[in-house]
Amino acid sequence: MLDKNLKGTHHKLLYYRYRPTGVEESKVRYVGDTEQAYIKKELEKIYIPEEEIKRFTLDKHGQPIPYVDGHMTIISNYIWDYWGHFFSAEGVALYGHLKRYCYGDKDYCWPDLNLISQKMNKSRNTVKKILANLEKYGFVLVFNVQNADKNNMEESPLYKIRKKVPFLPMELYEQLPSELKIDHDRYMQGIVEQFDQILNLDPSIDYSEVYEDVISKGTVVRKTKTPFELDKELRNKIKVLDKEITELDRTVWDMALAIIKKKVSAPSFNTWFKGTFCIKREQTFTIYTPSNFVSEWLESRYDKMIREALTQVGSQFDHIKYDYLSYQREIESGT
Repeated sequence: MLDKNLKGTHHKLLYYRYRPTGVEESKVRYVGDTEQAYIKKELEKIYIPEEEIKRFTLDKHGQPIPYVDGHMTIISNYIWDYWGHFFSAEGVALYGHLKRYCYGDKDYCWPDLNLISQKMNKSRNTVKKILANLEKYGFVLVFNVQNADKNNMEESPLYKIRKKVPFLPMELYEQLPSELKIDHDRYMQGIVEQFDQILNLDPSIDYSEVYEDVISKGTVVRKTKTPFELDKELRNKIKVLDKEITELDRTVWDMALAIIKKKVSAPSFNTWFKGTFCIKREQTFTIYTPSNFVSEWLESRYDKMIREALTQVGSQFDHIKYDYLSYQREIESGT
């Protein structure tokens, strides 16, 4: 019989995280009878071995505060008094709800998020946003779970919880309001006097790097897109761009093309610049072409000429990007 999993059952559970691939997908939705085009960031699913999740701990990052008699309620008063400024009251409450399930030496739990949402009188989406904030500060890390013995059926997520409360890093301490900062100084002085030691606040920790280290031990599994899905995505992308492009974008690019046309041969111009257009977003021009090959060619061979032409027509910009209107790279499937 299989050993028990982290949830205490004998099923083979699969633990995974989502990570943005950097690819944006064009989608269309309907609000009433109105069609709306929008951009959705593509996510990839990364499965992390259970042994890696067992080994992973949030508690080794940051300096844990010592136990101080009278400074403990359900959770450390340090969270209520200082971390709560960054968590918000909802974040402190959610942390408390999750931590209550981590009894004994256990630093993980799998409570019903819908039930917690009801206890907090918050929508599930709101609770997920609060969770993301707790992840940002290194107090919770969420692992999605599938049951491999039940046709990869989705189960409730597994939550890794920080149990040892760290001092604020110096960067966050500096962001405290003046009254809270004074109160924190008084608290730290009390710790120093009681424990006869010198305490220095640690520098900030980038928890995205901490989590990336866990993810790096997993296996990437990506969905294979069908030709129909790729074609639909392309059509949606064109709809989005058609609504976004302005008359000024069209005018600027037409003027730039007129300058470029005088500097290259007619065959070269027709080959590499036909069907192109540009959209300016803040201080970045994105040049759109019919294919990835054309985009790469323009960037490698004509980038300087394009920059000079856009500058000559009076456009101010900091960056130029190249994109294309053909099937985005097909996503390979993983195991």
